Formats: sequence, C-alpha cells, structure tokens
Amino acid sequence: MAETRGRREDIELLLRVARLYYEENRTQSEVAREVGYSRPHVSRLLSLARERGIVRITISHPLEHVIAVEHDLREGLPVEAVRVAQVPGSDTLGAIGAAAAELLRDVLVDGQVLALGNGRSIAAMAHHLPELIRPGCTVVQLLGSIPGGLPAWGRDSPTICNLVAERLGAKVSRMSVPLIVDDPALLEPLMREERVATTLALGARADIAAVGVAGIDARGPGNILAEYLTPDVVDAIEAGGAVGHILDHHYDWDGNQVVTPLTRRTLSLPFEDLKRIERVIGVAAGPEKVEAIIAAVRGGVISTLVTDYETAVAIRDRV
Repeated sequence: MAETRGRREDIELLLRVARLYYEENRTQSEVAREVGYSRPHVSRLLSLARERGIVRITISHPLEHVIAVEHDLREGLPVEAVRVAQVPGSDTLGAIGAAAAELLRDVLVDGQVLALGNGRSIAAMAHHLPELIRPGCTVVQLLGSIPGGLPAWGRDSPTICNLVAERLGAKVSRMSVPLIVDDPALLEPLMREERVATTLALGARADIAAVGVAGIDARGPGNILAEYLTPDVVDAIEAGGAVGHILDHHYDWDGNQVVTPLTRRTLSLPFEDLKRIERVIGVAAGPEKVEAIIAAVRGGVISTLVTDYETAVAIRDRV
C-alpha cells in the first residue's frame, strides 16, 4: 500500500508542477517556491512529466495543413508563390478572392502596372481588395468586353478594372471593344486602333497580371465561351489537345497555345505576350480545373497560384 501511495503522491506532484508551469504560466522559480523544492528539482520534475506522458506538447495551428500543402506545391511545381485559401462553409469563390486580394496587397508596389483579366475569380479578388494607397499604379484591361456586360456577376473586364483602380486610387487604361468579334476580318483593324493598341502594349509590359484559369469544358453556368463553342471550334480544341484557357486563349498540356477558329475572333492580349509578364497570378478553384492549372504552371503561363485547399490537394496528388 505504501508503494502505491508513493506512486500516487509522485503523480500528484508532477501534475501540480506541470499545471502551475504550463497552464498558469508560472516561472520555474515561482513553481519551486510554491511546492517547496529547488528550481533545478522543478526542472527535473517537468522533464519527468514529459517522459511519463503526463505532459504532451503539441505544436499546431489552424493554418498548419494549408501551409503544408503550399510547401508541397512549391516543391512539385515551378511556381514563385502559392496561396491556398481555407473555405468557411461553401463560399469557395469568396475565399480564393480574399486570398488573391491579400496576395495582391502584399506584392503590388506603387508605380507598377497591374493587368487584369475577367471572370468570377478575378471579380471576387477585386471585391475583396481593401482601399490601398497606390496612386502611381496603372490598372490595365487585358481583353475586350462581354456583349451587354454582366452586371449580375460583376465580372466583365472593364467593371473589374474600374473597381480595382478605385480601390488603389490608381489610373486605369481601358478599351471599349468587344471580346469576340463576329467577323475575323474585323479583329486586326480593331487591334490597330490607337486606344486598343496602346492598352494592349501597356498590358504586355505589366509588372503583374491577375487572370482566371478555366477548364476545357466551357458549358458550365455563366461561362462566357459556351455560346461560341461551335462544332469547328470544339474539333480544333480536341485536335490540339487543349486542357484549359486563359484570357480565352486555349492551351495544351505543355502550355502552348491551341489555335481555333475562335482565336481569330478574340480580342485579348496575345498569349505569348502574357507568358512574358514577370508575375502572372492565376486565381482558380475546382476539380474540373486541376489539369488546366497544372499545365498553366508547368507551361510558364502563370507563375503564382491562388486556389482553395481542396483543389490544392488534388493538384498535389497529381504532381
């Protein structure tokens, strides 16, 4: 009985010392005075408490799994930076928009040129961008406007550019031209117009571009290319092995442009000019975009990725 009582008393002492030190944040000297032992003896008791499993030290943070998958993506893909968003509830679009806005706030320097694409993810970034002081910046439209605009989505390029310029207190370079022209013969003359040529030339020299990344299936709700996927366009997409599109340019698994009949009707920054921009931020989420994202990164189309945790894990598992 005496041996059992001794072990119990030892455990009670270890628990008391551990709680004073770890839960009440007392110093070892304060604990020593409280229990009537020397400070070195208290130090030995704390070590014993850890050895016996009475104290288990766990190092963790809610963002730990996010940071881990970001590290894995940087190891597996040639990206300059990765931001993975946690999604509260089901608002994936809001989460990646907020993460992209945070990234832009961190990397955009006053005096730089910021070029913007269109789409829901870039619109979400714009809406989450806080008011910043970047009056020396210029915000540039990278592609034409969707006919009639998209007020419900707020994701047309001119709308996005205006909102971002307003939040930055910056200048904006826009062009009042359609994204898709009816006749391919109209495209080249439009791109030679002074305002269009100047805007696209400025976009090509941008310091940072932010663009959406789309999967190859353009038939989803609200997808702007759906009505233009005529049989000849679909055939060209399949024949070229396209896996995604950015700025409405289709590209293959190696990041090479896939030319389709729609290419000759699309008014946007040329694909090769986009690839020459030093930092292109791709903002996208969803399992249907995994291949498009991987190809865009490996093909040198985008250098920075913003996505959600679920998509990031799917990408990691593929690379």
